[in-house]
Amino acid sequence: MFKRLVTLDFARHAGLRVRPAADFGYARGLQMSVVMLGEIRRASALYPIVFVEDRETDGFRPVALFGLHPGQNVFVDPEGGWQASYIPAVLRAYPFALARGDRPDRFLVCVDEASPCLDTDEGAPLFKPDGQAAVALDEVKGFLARLRQMQVATDAWTRALAERNLFTPLSVMAAGETTPPALDGCFVVNEERLDGLPLERLAELRDRGGLAAIYAHLASLLQFERLER
Repeated sequence: MFKRLVTLDFARHAGLRVRPAADFGYARGLQMSVVMLGEIRRASALYPIVFVEDRETDGFRPVALFGLHPGQNVFVDPEGGWQASYIPAVLRAYPFALARGDRPDRFLVCVDEASPCLDTDEGAPLFKPDGQAAVALDEVKGFLARLRQMQVATDAWTRALAERNLFTPLSVMAAGETTPPALDGCFVVNEERLDGLPLERLAELRDRGGLAAIYAHLASLLQFERLER
């Protein structure tokens, strides 16, 4: 999705302006996107939600699937419109993202310089003439900060699932195909292991707000039919 992601800097981006993303052509080849714990129930009504391994954290991340094959996104039409009523938060943050700074608790705002959402003539300015953040950039920072908080909660949830040995490899067969689609490395919650958890372990998941998200994830697997286009 990101083609030229760099740290946002006044000296380099003083005249940069941003327009609302109306064309999702940048996501046409995006097969999946990270989703956060707080949006899984909403996203599960539209997309299959599965888990992929995160090598940076040695954990798992929930993702919404947009296609059965690499480079496929059935939700972006030829005109660049998004054909679903909910768009994951990380996509709504585009062309911005956070990157870790020189300290574990420091994050930097980054921008995709190649994004069609950016311009030097049209759109809302990111900086004031004195180098301070303009309204648009303050809004971006606020959204990214909330996204980071959601990520922390999501990481805690997936760690709890992994600690309970609830993940199992995904197995899916697309209609009319003789071999499984290229979804190696995807995982789902094992229902038998979930049902076999002691009540106190289930209660811990419930108290963290993650039990409802598990059931939403399991129900979302019925959405694989949407990807068979």
